[in-house]
Amino acid sequence: MYAMVSVNEYITHRYYQHAEFNKNETLKKVWCFFTRQTEAPKVGGGGHIEHHAETLDDMSLKVDDGWMQSEPAKVLAGNTYRGTAFEWDITGLMTLQMMITCVPVLAIMGFGPSAMASLILGSTFLHALVWNSLHPAMHGLNEVPLADGVPSLWFSRFRDSKYYEYLYENHQGHHVLSGKCNYNVCCPLVDHVLGTYVEPEDWKAKARMPIGSEHREFYPAGEYARNLAEKAAAKAIRDASDSQQAEVVAA
Repeated sequence: MYAMVSVNEYITHRYYQHAEFNKNETLKKVWCFFTRQTEAPKVGGGGHIEHHAETLDDMSLKVDDGWMQSEPAKVLAGNTYRGTAFEWDITGLMTLQMMITCVPVLAIMGFGPSAMASLILGSTFLHALVWNSLHPAMHGLNEVPLADGVPSLWFSRFRDSKYYEYLYENHQGHHVLSGKCNYNVCCPLVDHVLGTYVEPEDWKAKARMPIGSEHREFYPAGEYARNLAEKAAAKAIRDASDSQQAEVVAA
């Protein structure tokens, strides 16, 4: 089940979220063959490409005016988790995808319907637990409550573990190299099989800031909201000062 989750995570991340499906003629032909369509759809990525554009190499998110007024930033406007969390709708899609890919494999292995359901639902739920406790907070976004998705705090205790340390470093390499490697976020495996894994010593040399010297917590949940609030407060102070100066000049 770990291997199946890794396969699904890799496919979704690389070919849907990074829209590499659009560049892969083989996948397009396979899609047309099974759907009986003459033309494959164009994948947008669900805001993930924009998420990469707003992420700095220390994993914090941009809040400068130039970025906030850009077209990519507008795509993410109103998205509470900036495309980083497994909200309930995404968890549902992952479950459906797991059913499609896992049922044939599990049937060949001799599992019955109830066992299949338990394995698929259990592994998908566990994946969402790891994802939500890892991904939003590492980018400084708020913790995910039960109302929005699988709660991030349920597994937050593991953020100090060697496993999470490895996942964090692995995903940071994915961002530093512009999403061209380390596609597995929670279940590293397929990257190693297909040769898309890059060792830390290789990607750290290409980071746009010295890794380890950025003085930022690994999981500063709420950082993005605080940065926006500080920016808004600073703007309010500047506006008030400009208004006072204008009144003095007018007087």
